[in-house]
Amino acid sequence: MSQVSRTIIVTAVSDEREPGALVQITHTHASSQELLAAIRDTVSDWAQTDEGQQARAEACGDFNWGDFAEWGTILREKIPGVIDVTYLYPAVNGELSAVIVDHDELLMERESPCDD
Repeated sequence: MSQVSRTIIVTAVSDEREPGALVQITHTHASSQELLAAIRDTVSDWAQTDEGQQARAEACGDFNWGDFAEWGTILREKIPGVIDVTYLYPAVNGELSAVIVDHDELLMERESPCDD
């Protein structure tokens, strides 16, 4: 059996710093890029089905990552290597908020460099 991994996809509108949706995908792909390719290929094929056409219509013709978040629980069985898909919208849930930060931002003033 392949190694199981979890990847979190953070959706955001380009001019906003607040995430739109967080999608956690449990999968067996070797990399996140491989996972994204499998999702894109599957959604492209699925778009030709009645169910995919319904999803496109519900998205007013603009099926994007936010829509994928909602349809992911149905699509998980169609995407090769995907075991589970869960999602949440932090901005909608008053108890939880999320913000994207620079991983390397120093939160304390550096006193001395570490020895390697």
